[in-house]
Amino acid sequence: MLINIQFLRFLAAMLVVFYHSAAHVRASGHGLGVFFEFGQSAGFAGVDIFFVISGFIMAWTTVDAAGGYNAISFAKRRVARIYSGYWPFYLLALGLFTQLGGQYLVNKHYISSALLWPTELRHLLIPVSWTLIFEIWFYLIFALLIAFGGAHKSRMFKLVTLAVAGWSLYTHFGRHAYDPGVLENMNLYEQYLAFPYLLEFMAGVLLADRLRGRPGGLAWTPLVAGILLFVLGGWINDQQFGGHLIKGYYIIWRVLIFGSASVMIVAGLVRLENRGLTLPGRFSLQAGAASYALYLSHTLILAATQKMGFNGWTAHLPAWQAQTAFLALVTLIVVYSMAHYRLIERPLHRVFRGWLRV
Repeated sequence: MLINIQFLRFLAAMLVVFYHSAAHVRASGHGLGVFFEFGQSAGFAGVDIFFVISGFIMAWTTVDAAGGYNAISFAKRRVARIYSGYWPFYLLALGLFTQLGGQYLVNKHYISSALLWPTELRHLLIPVSWTLIFEIWFYLIFALLIAFGGAHKSRMFKLVTLAVAGWSLYTHFGRHAYDPGVLENMNLYEQYLAFPYLLEFMAGVLLADRLRGRPGGLAWTPLVAGILLFVLGGWINDQQFGGHLIKGYYIIWRVLIFGSASVMIVAGLVRLENRGLTLPGRFSLQAGAASYALYLSHTLILAATQKMGFNGWTAHLPAWQAQTAFLALVTLIVVYSMAHYRLIERPLHRVFRGWLRV
């Protein structure tokens, strides 16, 4: 188990939590403070870290996997992991949104949302689940490479990566398909099956191959450089993109900035662990395991507490007290997520693995 990567998974989830929480702090009429300010500027890029980690872990744990049997086994394990963690929150969201009011259920595609089938963001029951649709598509690509790649799996993957990179550049600079007014009309399946986010998964896979072959090398340099680039990315988002780097119009620049930063951070942390330098092991493993629940639960909890009057209550507090109250809410979300993982997600995952015989 890569302890440092588990901690990074937790950190990535926390970045997304701070990103969405910042909107609630801002709606209460207060300044954001340092944590939520950074969350607003760069917290959304926790997703980019997730994508790189996902590709890295897949390659790291399947280095010798080849052939149809291994491909099916890989697919079963990923199906068990994704849906055992997702479906409880899908059901929770149905119940919660029914109680909160019909506006949360307007124009939702329930079957597509449940199956994580390519669906427009506004039609997803849990909007953050769009990332899981990308995950499933990449799992399919990777399973096919395991099944048919054999000894040439790595070489074939590099060719696929070059093809996706070339298509992304052509789509952006040749077709101008990501331009405002054009992107909105892009075919839904192209938005999921050929979007540049796939390059972040692929970068994680290529990084895993490289670090297996060269476990030594620089560690602190890429780690510090990656962190600095990530922080700089928040500043670039605010100053050069008006805070809109999250929008699909700028996807190439988002992947270039935050995808590159994520690759460097992962590389640095893995090499540090190879040298025996790890973050606190017990906490990292527990928090990393709960990161999926943290990612899926936080928007539901934020919506519920808003409806209960939490945001209105903080509006009457001094700014620092309101920020502290939201930090306490974030802490509560973390505690709930860890409990959810232990009591619901982990046992249910075992059940799914039993059903699928993996």
